[in-house]
Amino acid sequence: MILTIIVFLAVLSLLVLVHEFGHFFVARLAGIGVLEFALGLPFTKPIWSKKLKGGMKISLYPILFGGFVKLLGEESDENLKNSFSRQGVWSRIAVVVAGVTMNFILAIVLFYGFLALSNFKVLVPRLADYHFLSPNENRVVVTAVQDGSPAKITGLVPGDVILSADGKQFTKFVDFQTYTKSRAGFDMTLLVSDETISNRRTVKVTPRKNPPVGQGALGLGIADGIVVSFQTPQEKSLSGLTYAVDMLGYNLQVIGHLGAASFKSRDVAPLSENVSGPVGIAGAVGTILGLGGSKAIVAMLNFVGLLSLSLGFMNILPFPALDGGRLAFLLVEAFTGRKLAAKKENLINQIGMLALLGLIILISFNDLKRVFGK
Repeated sequence: MILTIIVFLAVLSLLVLVHEFGHFFVARLAGIGVLEFALGLPFTKPIWSKKLKGGMKISLYPILFGGFVKLLGEESDENLKNSFSRQGVWSRIAVVVAGVTMNFILAIVLFYGFLALSNFKVLVPRLADYHFLSPNENRVVVTAVQDGSPAKITGLVPGDVILSADGKQFTKFVDFQTYTKSRAGFDMTLLVSDETISNRRTVKVTPRKNPPVGQGALGLGIADGIVVSFQTPQEKSLSGLTYAVDMLGYNLQVIGHLGAASFKSRDVAPLSENVSGPVGIAGAVGTILGLGGSKAIVAMLNFVGLLSLSLGFMNILPFPALDGGRLAFLLVEAFTGRKLAAKKENLINQIGMLALLGLIILISFNDLKRVFGK
């Protein structure tokens, strides 16, 4: 539990620091004064603070679920040359989008490491009919194995990928089910890979003619999966980028399907049960650490990359208090020439921040209910 909390806070801090460093770096390039660079939310006094020679303050606040860079003239119309409010609108836009850009860059870098350690082969569950940019192929994936079943006896485990049966390849689990039923009572030779898509083995199994209710001939739970595989040097050189694009598009499509299901059924359960906040993320970190060794390292690289990608996308949404909300105000100014007064913008952002905190609390409560409900 202690290790999970430490790693969770380290991951969260990394994502926030990288994001805020983007704002800080571009602001400095634009000649904008930086008053404070902080990790944590300023609802209390900082637990540590240091003022540098240039006047900028570095701070650490006890509520670590966030961070910020405070720029000169960001919250008021300062009449100074190096004030944020005095810069051209496109310079201010560059500062605002820099944080999101850094999160996307971090995700791509982490994905390169993840893919390299995974031999550039990744198994992805098919949860939506998404068309991947990355080279891929459809496969049948084992999701569950019943005790005492032929599959259990032969050593099949969840996560195994069925590459072929008696030399025949199957890209849909329903086709594999049909073939298995047709072979009831006869031996089948399966070519199987583990979830790394690298270690192959051959197993012989005999489907049952009269299996227990709900178990099937082999006693397997199976589903459609996608194997993303980068093979050529050119594919590998672009793998981190294309994988990042695919993961963002794929997850958005899955969330879209869940949202549509919630709307159709007039029940938030399909969406709420698949969305997690800090508590859910901490739980996922604990699960990954439980893998141990190199598996935990590889899985953590992928997980943190996905979090960075999600953080970048969420932050660019046009909602007050998020970078996307600030960007929306700036784009209106860029194309209309009308600038919203700093006091009004700050008020709108404060209301947005309260709404976001309320949403985080609601999602965290839902996470806790799922944990303790089980």
